[in-house]
Amino acid sequence: APTNDTGGMHVGLSAVTGDLTVAVGFADGNVVGSGAASGFEYSADVVKAGVKYVSGDLTFNVGVASGDSKDNTIGSISGSDDSKDVTSASVSYAVASGVTAILGYTSVEASDEGASSTDGSAWYIGANMAF
Repeated sequence: APTNDTGGMHVGLSAVTGDLTVAVGFADGNVVGSGAASGFEYSADVVKAGVKYVSGDLTFNVGVASGDSKDNTIGSISGSDDSKDVTSASVSYAVASGVTAILGYTSVEASDEGASSTDGSAWYIGANMAF
């Protein structure tokens, strides 16, 4: 079996029109015999997309990401599936020069070796300050 044989590709597109930005990207890759797990091969792909809209002092963001991977013994066609799906949205408000308040939500669904591992969601509130 070849060692450290890697392959990958990425394609992305971003479009801006006025206050609206839309972006999408796709990546795919694989690696054989890497590091301490030299008897394994891995393949993975991920898709990400996002939308951002600015209206005066308000900025709205929505994004999704979905990734899948498979790891197995070199030469085997069976393996373990891993995945992660993330959805997020936020609203930012420019309170003053250099100060931005943020209200956001994130939801995560993940599986490791085919079993649900870290599912959950959270609301968050915060501030960014630049001096």
